[in-house]
Amino acid sequence: MIRWMSERALGRLAFGGLLALIVADVLLVALALRPAAADAAAAVPVRVVSASSPSTPAPTPTNTFKVAPVRELIAAADGKRAWRATVGNCRDESATLSVTDDGGRTWTARVAPARALARVQPLAGQRGFVIGAGVACSAGEYDTKNGAQSWTGPKNIDGGWSRVPGGRQPLVVITPGRQDARPCGATPVIDLARVSATRAVVLCGDGRVVGSTDGGSRWSTTTTVNGALSVSARTEDGTPTLYVARVSDECRGIDVAKVSADASVSVACINTSLQNAEGRVSLSIVAAGGWMAIGDARWRSAADLGKWSATA
Repeated sequence: MIRWMSERALGRLAFGGLLALIVADVLLVALALRPAAADAAAAVPVRVVSASSPSTPAPTPTNTFKVAPVRELIAAADGKRAWRATVGNCRDESATLSVTDDGGRTWTARVAPARALARVQPLAGQRGFVIGAGVACSAGEYDTKNGAQSWTGPKNIDGGWSRVPGGRQPLVVITPGRQDARPCGATPVIDLARVSATRAVVLCGDGRVVGSTDGGSRWSTTTTVNGALSVSARTEDGTPTLYVARVSDECRGIDVAKVSADASVSVACINTSLQNAEGRVSLSIVAAGGWMAIGDARWRSAADLGKWSATA
């Protein structure tokens, strides 16, 4: 009798255990199928496709952003005045230029002095210059003294830093030391930032930040920043300081990061759409603050670069 009762109890226990497993399985399935919490997908994964790896299979458009040479430029003189441009090419008059003197609230179109542009640079007062090329695709410098309303040139580029206008030489940059420097080797140059008369940095298609301190004769890698799209520099406390605009998993848009040899530290995240923005992210950091072009939008920040606001 005792043995029979034990077997019966064991049977009940086995049945109960099986029932518990079935219930648990149903609960797990229900949890897996329920809608995700609102904050469960705070970061959108971003797969960066290097400009130096064209054979990489294209992933889905929702999480891919291609690194490409900057083809729309923004360059500031201070907190009020800036120029923006499309680089164009030598085949047609596709380069464009516009200027602002009210912090980006309004922009005025100007006639670009060349078919293709590679660098635009407003200076003090109403002065400025561009490095561009005409129908023969030969690079030259054009100068203005009246806010880009009229131009002189082209003249030979003497002591300037620039990518090569026209798009035909994506590996080459113009420097004071030589006109055919290849700082990234066989990798395309994404962007270039002048630091001083003898110093500049170049952003390469594989994320390397490469610098020269001797006018472009020699180059060395400072660091690598994955997802970097544009680079700029300013002097802080007497020291040249680098910044990049980049895409990252932690920012729904463009992340602005301060770059050193040891680390890249985020200083701001600009929450904005990146649709149609490949090759159209440009950064200009000056003492008065930051300027950025992202696709069809322009953004401004104060000197601390912590908060960015959209402009016209």
